[in-house]
Amino acid sequence: MTDETPRNDEVPDPARSAFELSSRLVVSGRYEEALAATDEAARLFRERIAGARTGGSDDAPGAAASLAYLLVLRCEALSKLGRWEECLRTASEAVTLGRGRQADATFAAPLGATLLGLGTALWGLGRPQEAVDVTRESVGLYRRLARAHASYRPQLANALSQFGVVLSRLGLHAEALKVTRESVALYRRLGSTDPAGHAVGLAHAVNNLARRQSARNQKRRALRSAEEAVTLYRRLAQVNPAVHRRDLAMGLGNVARTRFSREDSLAATEESVAILQELDQAEPGVHGALFADALSLLAAALADLGRLREAAEVTTRALAMMREQAAINPVARRGDLALALAFHARVRAEAGIDLAEALAAVTEAVALMRELAAEIPALYAPSLAEVRALESRLRTMTPPPGGDR
Repeated sequence: MTDETPRNDEVPDPARSAFELSSRLVVSGRYEEALAATDEAARLFRERIAGARTGGSDDAPGAAASLAYLLVLRCEALSKLGRWEECLRTASEAVTLGRGRQADATFAAPLGATLLGLGTALWGLGRPQEAVDVTRESVGLYRRLARAHASYRPQLANALSQFGVVLSRLGLHAEALKVTRESVALYRRLGSTDPAGHAVGLAHAVNNLARRQSARNQKRRALRSAEEAVTLYRRLAQVNPAVHRRDLAMGLGNVARTRFSREDSLAATEESVAILQELDQAEPGVHGALFADALSLLAAALADLGRLREAAEVTTRALAMMREQAAINPVARRGDLALALAFHARVRAEAGIDLAEALAAVTEAVALMRELAAEIPALYAPSLAEVRALESRLRTMTPPPGGDR
């Protein structure tokens, strides 16, 4: 999300007020209300652009830039609600608006923000290569701006952090780690003079760094980063729980993945699940994907402690939730669903229970993983080998229908 807001000399007060309301609602996690506010603000900006053109005024560029930023805010709210197709349409409109005016120097920063929003939408729809391309363009644009004006360094740091996320979706873990490290270093420099102003950006970047380090098998560094992110998110959640309790739950998941103590991993996952359970009750469906991931982590922690039957119960719930998410967004959630199916099967294989159900689940996982490995072999080929081995194992364990047990 951009830090830019319209200036008093750019727009009439009603449009400026509507923009600022939209921004406050997104920051406070009131996403449905934010959508209504962005509708009103967009109407006002479009009226102002049309009026400026008709009257021959030079106000249109400033209003168009503000509209572009507003559409990024709207896309952010839509992404938090899982409404990815609408997010894509909104971000595409914003990028078209920016590209149409990119010769105008005032549109360089809005175009960077809109490209970042488009990358988020493409990533959410399971189109990682396209997401990488537009996010790379955004990073390049912000590098040029930041070299000329230090005020653009926060936007560059944010773009680098998001670039690391989308690179990792293509299995480009070395490049993802490099740009994420750069993002964290930049946020630390910014935070040295304004800690409060960059606390959120630093927390997100450090949390992303933990994931990137883990993907490169830098386990101890990943744990330190994950624990730092949780500390930062706890502070933020005390001030703005509506937004940052979700972030805290996500950070706790990273801690659970990287801690060496099984008991500590279980404690982190239990806290994460408890937070998401409360959030899901307050806003059903909004946090479903993250909640399903947290349940899978809880099941893994229980299985690591030998509590296989408890783990099996949790995987049933996690898989049901992941199927719901895959029904909403089938392309983007294929990988998550395949992993949930495989783990559902593995726990049952280890416990020696529900073997026919386990075999059906892993067979479904293999089919999904084959598709994914064909598209992104660097990321999914190893997982495909693992689930195929599990399928073979379960076939030997599962008697044919009507056979002896």
